[in-house]
Amino acid sequence: KLRCQSTDKEYSDRVAERQTEISAVSDAISILTDDDNAETMSRAMNFLQTASQRSRARTVAVRGQAATLLYQVAAKTGNKLIAALATEVETDVFAKVKKAIDDMTAQLKKEMEEEVKHRDFCVNELDVRDKEIAKKEREVQEFDNRISDLQLSIEEFTKEIEAATKEIAETKVQIKKAGMNREEENADFQATINDQRETQDVLHKVLTRLSVVYGKTQEERLAASGASSLAQQEPGAAAPPPPPGFDKKENNKGSTGVLSMIEGLIDDSKKVEADAVAAEREAQSDYENFVSDSNDSISRQQNSITNKSEAKARAEEELSQAKADRDSAQGDIDRLHNVVSDLHNECDFTLKNFETRQKARQDELDGMAQAKAILSGANFD
Repeated sequence: KLRCQSTDKEYSDRVAERQTEISAVSDAISILTDDDNAETMSRAMNFLQTASQRSRARTVAVRGQAATLLYQVAAKTGNKLIAALATEVETDVFAKVKKAIDDMTAQLKKEMEEEVKHRDFCVNELDVRDKEIAKKEREVQEFDNRISDLQLSIEEFTKEIEAATKEIAETKVQIKKAGMNREEENADFQATINDQRETQDVLHKVLTRLSVVYGKTQEERLAASGASSLAQQEPGAAAPPPPPGFDKKENNKGSTGVLSMIEGLIDDSKKVEADAVAAEREAQSDYENFVSDSNDSISRQQNSITNKSEAKARAEEELSQAKADRDSAQGDIDRLHNVVSDLHNECDFTLKNFETRQKARQDELDGMAQAKAILSGANFD
């Protein structure tokens, strides 16, 4: 940037210096082409043989006046070319003066061409840089949109991962609770089975014992009783007289109902046991299905967490790259703006004053061409 500023200053100084030179040359040409001077030169041409001395004196005066002006300009600007041209105007023949004018004309034309090239360069460079800035600004906008989308995706992945993790924890708690309930239910089942089987054993014993009494006829009981008495009589002893007879005795009419009731209780107990076994099997099956389904759910959630974690990691990596690319593009924009600023510093004067300067240069060239034509019409050799 400092180099551009230095170049701009040198260019402005050169333009000002050249403008001073052109102004001096124009003044010199004006002096040479002044009506009085032109008339003098015409008379010198027409009456050379009769007024040669007077014409030469007048020419010297004209030369001196033009040279003095050019010396003043040279002293003011320090331009050695103008000083040299002043010397040529003062001392040299018109052929050399015309050559100096030709050289100055060529220099002016060259500067005009350089200024045209500089103008074209400025227009082209500014257009190219403006297009590059517009392109980079579109890239920055695209990166901003991409960054926003990635940030939203990362937020969504984070929420979904947290939700899945929470669901897994809750499912594990439910499995633990279900296991504890299953243990309690199984303990109740075991107690019920034990109670019912012990009840059945007791009832079977009662039924067996009562069946011994209520399940035989009176003759079977008496025979059993007599056999017992005979078994206690000594061998060889006379048989005792038979006891007196009893009235015919029948079994207690309620004994059958008691035995049936006990048998019913046993059947009821067996049914309770069977129902408990069926309920236990169903409860165990439900528990196993619940655990299986819960484990499947945990597995799915874990897979989901894995996939979403990987997707989140990729999104974070893309986000980091997008931010870096965005910063790079923004840096390019900043650098391009600096380039454009330097171009404006270098080019604004040329672009704003191009037409005016080109016209002024052309006027100067036209004046120098006219001065040369006048000098060409005179012969002082």
